[in-house]
Amino acid sequence: MALTALSMLQACTKEEVLELTPEFTLDGLNNPSNMDQIEQVLLGAYAGFRNGNYYGSGSGTGAGWSLMPDVLSDNLFESGSSLANSRAMADWTFNQNTTQITTFYSAPYAVIANANVVLRDIDKFTTSANQGRANRLKGQALAIRALAHFDLFRYFAPRFDRNSNDPAVAYVKEFILPSPNAVQPPRMTNKEFYDNLFADLSEAVRLLQNVDRAINASSALTRPYIDLAGAYAIQARASLYAGQWADAITAATEAIDRRPLVNGVTNPAAFAGMYNETNRGEIIWNIQFEAGQSGPTFLVYFATNKRSYFRPALEIADTLGTGGLVRSNDVRYSTYFTHINDGTVSKGLALTKYRGKGATVSDGNANFPAIRTGEMYLIRAEARARSGQDVLALQDLNTLRANRITGNLPLVLVGAPLLEAIANERRAELIGEGHRFFDLKRTTRTIQRGSTCGTSQSPAGDCRLEPNDREWALPIPETVVRANTNQAQNSGY
Repeated sequence: MALTALSMLQACTKEEVLELTPEFTLDGLNNPSNMDQIEQVLLGAYAGFRNGNYYGSGSGTGAGWSLMPDVLSDNLFESGSSLANSRAMADWTFNQNTTQITTFYSAPYAVIANANVVLRDIDKFTTSANQGRANRLKGQALAIRALAHFDLFRYFAPRFDRNSNDPAVAYVKEFILPSPNAVQPPRMTNKEFYDNLFADLSEAVRLLQNVDRAINASSALTRPYIDLAGAYAIQARASLYAGQWADAITAATEAIDRRPLVNGVTNPAAFAGMYNETNRGEIIWNIQFEAGQSGPTFLVYFATNKRSYFRPALEIADTLGTGGLVRSNDVRYSTYFTHINDGTVSKGLALTKYRGKGATVSDGNANFPAIRTGEMYLIRAEARARSGQDVLALQDLNTLRANRITGNLPLVLVGAPLLEAIANERRAELIGEGHRFFDLKRTTRTIQRGSTCGTSQSPAGDCRLEPNDREWALPIPETVVRANTNQAQNSGY
């Protein structure tokens, strides 16, 4: 398969701002010639995360790994204000020729291509004098390559079992120029894929422990680069999917120790500030969107005209703040939702957590908190519960809830009810942050949409996804299968 999604790299002129203007162009012939250009290639990889089909969005489209997992699940329902631009995705009627499927497949591989150039060339310019800098850049490139592959795996692999022979995705470790004779990497098995993934993450962790300077400024309101805490957090997330409970606990603890949990009860501004760039809160890594670079919200909520294409399910929250998982005494309620009516067409709560930067701005230009400490607590809680450590799991769950809910009463649960409570807390804590569809895929493999589905309030055509339905895995795009005979199609397509 030739990676035709390779694009111009976009470099950076300031440490905290990922600019749109390219300073170095990657075309396979114009290779980096020094360490400064290596760093520009790395920044191009970060720029790729802003792609409208990766963490960015378009009008009712895109947001593949930010908001689409909520659209595909039971967290959101399509409203009467929808333009139907993502109807095929929301109704699970997509196929191998659906445009969004193709763009979701290509966006992460473009990021991977940039990371692979860094990893291919960085050793040429590494000396004893700049070893710390080389570690800083190489460690980030490895973490980026691992994360982008893992994101592809979550959508396109049928199952997540650690050591199975199920088809995963191609784990591409070299820069491939589009050409008739280009290498056509095959789909790996799950075991082969995880082996490569964890090898990259382990090396990233090793390198990022010995760098020349801090990767993210300690006093900044944003954390746009993957540092050691970020590498541990990605390791924790991947270990949870793989069922490696001890590894998930260890990696999540390492991340938590470096980025403490925010108390949203005593300091609600610190919690809300993560979403409008007024406080760094507990962000471990965010996708940075500067002025003119859009943001993640437009698939679900068109902030500039307050039009809500997809609204939170009533099982999540209601307009009175008295029903659902998130209620008015929870800092997440006012941070995540706003009561907005689109005339007479659509009424109720809107998911407005990415409406803009600043408490009153509504232009859709907001950052995406890709990894937060709240997720790490929930990863550790689940891993502990699944490995027979119910007391510690419950402690993590109650700690998170006490830092979110005013007047919270500690839960007392064990066994299956504890796991269900952790799953519900993931749903409440991480709505609109790219998890729900994948959480259901790796656990119950059943989606039963709530009370709004199938009513006049929503045009949804299907309310239930069964465990063996083909739509749990997105199809490999038809153009890829035709170009690469090593890319077997997923079953049912």
